[in-house]
Amino acid sequence: MNPRRLLHRLRHLARAVALRLRPRYVNDVLKRVLARWGLLDPYWHARAFVLSSIAFFTPRRIANSWRFARRLRADQLRRRREMRLTVAVDVSALWEPLTGIGWYLYRLLEALAPRDDLRLRLYGPDLVATPDLPPPVVPLPRGPAIEVVRYAVPHDLNVPYVRMVRFLRNRQARLIAADRNRLLFAPNYFLPPSFAAARGRLVATVHDLSFLRVPWTLRETTRRDLETHLKETVARAALVLTDAETVRRELIDSGLVPAARVRAVHLGPGSVGETAAGETSLPPGTPPRYALHVGTLEPRKNLPTLFAAWRLLRRRWPQAPPLVLCGRFGWKTERLSETIDAGRDEGWLHHFGYLEDPQVAALYRGAQLVVVASIYEGFGLPAVEAMRCGVPLLLSDIPVLREVAGEAAEYAPAGEPEAWAEKLHALLKDGARCRELAQRGRERGTRFTWRRTADETVAAWRQAAGHAPVATPQPAGAPAEA
Repeated sequence: MNPRRLLHRLRHLARAVALRLRPRYVNDVLKRVLARWGLLDPYWHARAFVLSSIAFFTPRRIANSWRFARRLRADQLRRRREMRLTVAVDVSALWEPLTGIGWYLYRLLEALAPRDDLRLRLYGPDLVATPDLPPPVVPLPRGPAIEVVRYAVPHDLNVPYVRMVRFLRNRQARLIAADRNRLLFAPNYFLPPSFAAARGRLVATVHDLSFLRVPWTLRETTRRDLETHLKETVARAALVLTDAETVRRELIDSGLVPAARVRAVHLGPGSVGETAAGETSLPPGTPPRYALHVGTLEPRKNLPTLFAAWRLLRRRWPQAPPLVLCGRFGWKTERLSETIDAGRDEGWLHHFGYLEDPQVAALYRGAQLVVVASIYEGFGLPAVEAMRCGVPLLLSDIPVLREVAGEAAEYAPAGEPEAWAEKLHALLKDGARCRELAQRGRERGTRFTWRRTADETVAAWRQAAGHAPVATPQPAGAPAEA
């Protein structure tokens, strides 16, 4: 073959090979192969991940990541060296509109905050803090006993910020466990996932057993959820607290937990019972004379009996004071709202809905009588608040209200409108008896304080932690056992 011709062919072949080895050509071939196998999208994701990761591996970011890891580890080691009783507290309830459980937790933390013999570590939704997280509904209490555990993730790490936040949030249970708290305290038996998987002896509070005692007052889905969570929590708990001795006995009788692992600790009053007289005026539209009912409007409150009793009362005594309801609508209240509208039109019923504590306190102090017609309660906070405000009480004759109010109240059978009407008529016309009940209520109400609740709760925690066996104290106002 002609040497020139051969050289020409070799050059042509070299150009063809060089053309096919160019990056663009190789990429085109690679994309066609990946597309044929359905792998083109994963390829782009992987490529973007590699390129973005390379940008994070700078000396400054690597140094910042090392400092963040060392600081996180140092904080955990410092918490482990704490000599006081350490209690991890789930404060998630303070990020939601405060109900009974939220106020219980807040008041308890307020009473415990000044103590120097224990360490309360508060773990909330902001354990791994980001700027977009809302603050709690009420400020977290501060004091020698309080430590708010929060991890603030820097932006200049060698891992993208969002990825590091997700990584830590997926490991919140491990972060809590790494602090090696002696106890985990849940103010309710609904445990968040971070507490359910964390190590430590658990103490949980059971506020009532309505789903077992009066299941028809709840939606079926709610009842099943409550039952499932209660069984799981009490099976794990080293100690269970209840708000009343009555609920303690109900829990023992249910067979879910032995008597040695349940303690009753009475609550203190809400802020209503601590509001000074004259701080706030009555809500507009309040009648000059009235009886008062405070609480969420739901089936346990037994309002149909109360309404029937009021209609009977007004027939016998047309000048009887109207009934004032203070509380938002709850569940299963469709028919109830119709009755309330009818009672408002007839002039014997007023409904104010949800009010702030100072206005509720003003309503308490202006009432002739406070009524609680419930068929079931876990404690009966309105009774305590009424006693603290010096208002006479007419209560359903159920064990927990007897336990709380004792001889400082009159009682009527929970489901008998006729008996309620007679008691209402007798009390509202007997000023001397009302003054006697008010005085007894003031005296008995002083037994219910958050200071006492805090002391008895700490004693229960120490028992659960194994520091010292503590005999169960007699709850405030409980009848002495033979």
